[in-house]
Amino acid sequence: MDNLSRIRPAAESSFKAGAALGVWLVSFGLGSLAVTTAAAQTTANEAEAGEGAAAGDEAELLDVIEVRAAGATTEGSGSFAASEASIGRGIGSTQDLPQTVTVVTQRVLEERNLTTLDSAMTETPGIVAKTEGYGFPSFYSRGFIIDNYQIDELSTSYTSGFRPDFDMALYDRLEVLRGAEALFSGAGEPGGTINLARKRPTGSFAASGALSYGSWDNRRIEADIGGPLAFDGRLRGRAIGVAQDQEFFYSPSDEKKHVAYGILEYDLTPLTLVTAGASYQRQNGVTWQQGLPTFDDGTMLGLPRDVALTADWATREQTVKEVFASVEHAFTPDWTAKLSAMRQDFDFDYLNLNVGGPVYAATGAFRDSTSGSESDGNTSKIIDASLSGAFDAWGRRHGLLVGANWQESHGSQLRYLVEPGVLPGALTIDDFPNPDLPKPEVLGLSYGWPEWGSKQRGIYGRLNLEATQRMNVILGARYADYRYSDTSQSYDENGDPFDTSTVGYEDNGIFVPYLGVTYALTPAWTAYASLSETYVPQANYLSGPPDAATPLDAITGRNYEVGVKGLLMGGVLTGSAALYRIERDGEAVEDSRYVPTGGFASCCYVAQGEVVSQGVELELAGELAPGWQVFGGYTYNDNQNKTENAVYSEFTPKHLLKLWTSYDLPRDYSRWTVGGGVTAMSGQANSGLAWIYDANAGWSQEPFRIEQGGYAVWDAFAQYRIAEGWDLALNVNNVFDRTYYATLGTPTGGNWYGQPRTAYLTLRARF
Repeated sequence: MDNLSRIRPAAESSFKAGAALGVWLVSFGLGSLAVTTAAAQTTANEAEAGEGAAAGDEAELLDVIEVRAAGATTEGSGSFAASEASIGRGIGSTQDLPQTVTVVTQRVLEERNLTTLDSAMTETPGIVAKTEGYGFPSFYSRGFIIDNYQIDELSTSYTSGFRPDFDMALYDRLEVLRGAEALFSGAGEPGGTINLARKRPTGSFAASGALSYGSWDNRRIEADIGGPLAFDGRLRGRAIGVAQDQEFFYSPSDEKKHVAYGILEYDLTPLTLVTAGASYQRQNGVTWQQGLPTFDDGTMLGLPRDVALTADWATREQTVKEVFASVEHAFTPDWTAKLSAMRQDFDFDYLNLNVGGPVYAATGAFRDSTSGSESDGNTSKIIDASLSGAFDAWGRRHGLLVGANWQESHGSQLRYLVEPGVLPGALTIDDFPNPDLPKPEVLGLSYGWPEWGSKQRGIYGRLNLEATQRMNVILGARYADYRYSDTSQSYDENGDPFDTSTVGYEDNGIFVPYLGVTYALTPAWTAYASLSETYVPQANYLSGPPDAATPLDAITGRNYEVGVKGLLMGGVLTGSAALYRIERDGEAVEDSRYVPTGGFASCCYVAQGEVVSQGVELELAGELAPGWQVFGGYTYNDNQNKTENAVYSEFTPKHLLKLWTSYDLPRDYSRWTVGGGVTAMSGQANSGLAWIYDANAGWSQEPFRIEQGGYAVWDAFAQYRIAEGWDLALNVNNVFDRTYYATLGTPTGGNWYGQPRTAYLTLRARF
């Protein structure tokens, strides 16, 4: 039970109250100095009273404090494995969390040179990464999109669909919980939840830096410094900076990135920790947003991978600004309260070239090509308050977490007049790269949606019952309200808005249960079973008859999961196996008894959509033998749209293997670490209806299907330790230069090649 299970061994041992207090403070994340002071003071008081601990006990206590102070932090562990994760909100041990959780540790991030969320998720077992509209990444698990994001356990919703690609230099680890999770995140699909855990101030001075150079003139520099600042170490800080300048494997495209991050921790009292910080990420450059279309006969264009269907004036600037703060207070060794808040602003402006697809196979000509300009973004705000603790009842130790949160997420999408909007002449595939096109002029605002999105508020609770010495039962629930609104506007020649309209809906009294059971088979192996739910409101769809229409209930996603988790090789190697079944029910389906009305609140529909996804997941992470690390997993998935008797997510492969391993060479070659890995998957496809424009026939919906067979991509790694704290590493990705599509889109665009063979050389220093 995370903090609870970690408290219990200390409290039940021969340690006195001071020892238990020291371990307790550490387990809740308070500063190491405050913990040491509190434990030392308690020990001193006991000694005065003649009850001081023996020297051996004191040494044992300090060892416990040193080990547990790290908590879920992976920085400095040097391991691919993590036995704890913060995504469980009080269930820190991954053994005690009855769902599949993957932790991408700091060593994996550094060794694989995973500098963005996109690259880190792409290498995470069980995850399928796609490039969506505007060229932003999205991630899928078990056949469903992951739209629940957390940063330090605070939900960060993207109702607009505009999601930034975070730089990973700011984060200690990436945690991914697969399956439904609405207890803390609120509304979302049953694919899973992503949690990014920030790097925190260190108890002593520490600094590091990295210089990288790679294919396509990719240059990057990182700097990181932290430690005690004042008040005898009660005030600690950390600052991280990143600068990167790169081109891409396709041309024209380039990007400059700058990242800054700062965080402060202050021990207001030995029992109260105050945290505050901010981050800023800015990227700008020539950006290709649309991907490749197909020919009008459905075949791929077959262009070289280094060709981008864009112009050198098609640029984008994006920023991510974030502020956050929290106060955590321990009332007793058993009870802690925490208040957290965060605001995140993601904004981007662009001027874009959109070539019209599909391409006429006979001539190689595109359809009408256009230019466009928008100012878009997403703002997310959240406040969360919780109380957690442990209590004794029925002769056993139990845990309780209760809390409430409020979150708001709204997007903005404003379109500008561009002259010319339709570009003159007929473009062909032979005009690329670098077509001879004049830069369009961006005029005033035309129309858009200045604000649309959701507000959610809810209360949640989770009870961890120690049913027997081996079995824990977890009961949880969330009760929530959901409100959605959408405002649209048009603008006159002066940029002043007119014709404003706002529509919306509410879905109140949403109840989401949670049930889990864990059973310790042996000290190393735990079996588990869980039932978790999530929901997606759809009250903008109405059920008939039209003269008495009522909103549909929310779509529910229910995740059934059973599995085992193990700590092997003395705890340095973790393994898990899971069987899962997700049932997503109640999606709106047109009611054939009535004529569709259209519009925002459209009628008439029935909540009959049914999707089932089921499969197997196997994972292994950690040290197989001294110096030999492994991180990987295999996933089998079968998903069906029962309503239409078809595959629901064809882009999700039935078989997916991701494996990475590295080995510290022994004896005379002990300065060397070598490694490699593979991502292999079975065939993928994308099919449906696409809106296609023809100059003679106008707009029409046409069926399409795009597919590719299975493939494998191999990577390699070598690192040399120049001196203590200095390492030089070489990463080579796609060693055999396999040509494949990382994303399958539609005939009009959205098909993206996977990256060709690339190499990165990184010099890293730690002080």
